[in-house]
Amino acid sequence: MSKSDIPAQPAGPSVADMARINGLIAHLENKLDKIPADAPGAQNLRDEIAALKESLELPEFDSHRVASGLHGIRGILEKGKQTLVGEMAHDSTLLLDISRMLGL
Repeated sequence: MSKSDIPAQPAGPSVADMARINGLIAHLENKLDKIPADAPGAQNLRDEIAALKESLELPEFDSHRVASGLHGIRGILEKGKQTLVGEMAHDSTLLLDISRMLGL
């Protein structure tokens, strides 16, 4: 396989999209702050959001790492539907918005 056969990584989100993405992540964090720290899945969700933020702050945009982070958050929300964390499950549309802005 030659270098030209390997698909190029997306350049990353625009500055405007990044501002909106950061706002959506902040919205998720604010909702998570209202859930008791010991709620099932709450710490896992905090960790996944932190990992996603770290991925977005990398100097080179890594679409696979970001997509994995979004998938992890979505998975925790899906698993937690019967818990307090599940109350945030309707916010999965925010994840879809973030994915769309990132071209994922």
